[in-house]
Amino acid sequence: NSICVLFVLRFVGPTDNIYSCSFVQMLEQRLGNAFDEAQDKVLETYNRLSVEIQSVSQEPGSPSVTLVYMVKNEDTILNGTISSGLLNQLTAELVGYFLFYPPLVIAERKCLCNVFLNIQLATSI
Repeated sequence: NSICVLFVLRFVGPTDNIYSCSFVQMLEQRLGNAFDEAQDKVLETYNRLSVEIQSVSQEPGSPSVTLVYMVKNEDTILNGTISSGLLNQLTAELVGYFLFYPPLVIAERKCLCNVFLNIQLATSI
């Protein structure tokens, strides 16, 4: 089971530094707001979900930006299928409204997350 979700922004602003902490934190907060909206739409119970971005990348010459993230409910990491299914309840326009950037791919389960987590663990030790 994958715990990560892939998200692709169609483009970001020319002055946005996608590798900066402030950019990542801003997107984590905005994605969290989108998940709050999705919960309001489909669930009777409400949990404060948080988003942790694991990686940000951009292919040279491409305007699109790829994010790999996971979603937590307090200390529990949600399954990627659940996370992507929840966010996919929203329209692309609504997700774009929350993020301030238009999405290309809203939420796709990502199986390579373990690779990112292993790299993070190895570099943090």
